[in-house]
Amino acid sequence: MGLKRVLMAALLPVLVAGPVLANTCLRPEERKAADTWALNSYMAVMALQCKVESRVSNDFRNPHRGELRAAHDALQGYFRRAHGGAGQTRFDQYYTNISQDHALDASRGGPFFCRDADVILTQVRALRSADLAKFSANQNIIQPLDAPDCGAGAPPARPAITARR
Repeated sequence: MGLKRVLMAALLPVLVAGPVLANTCLRPEERKAADTWALNSYMAVMALQCKVESRVSNDFRNPHRGELRAAHDALQGYFRRAHGGAGQTRFDQYYTNISQDHALDASRGGPFFCRDADVILTQVRALRSADLAKFSANQNIIQPLDAPDCGAGAPPARPAITARR
């Protein structure tokens, strides 16, 4: 086999994988949304496991409703971009997996889970909305979304198109 063919064979996977990786990587706003959503999932499990639904609603969901909705929408957009027609199914799988991961973490923690979660809820109460993703990452809240960051060369996200009324 000639050198030209060997080089072409070596470059083919890179040429094919480049566009695929660009579509599946997380843009900065999507990474922030994923970290925010991880905290939301953790709080949902805590609310049920520790029987503190009203505290989670009052101290977390209600004050951060806008950011949680934005995170949800950004993640759905990521899954549509990364997986095309299978985007909604993949988002639903992600949603199920992250909830299961947090529930498993809670069961492993036993009685210590609620004690530790109460500390996190107290800290979350003092957060501004813009700090949810950073807090989630700093607390090592479980995040099963394993996609690379896009980096500086990634195309910016297109603004959402809203229907006129």
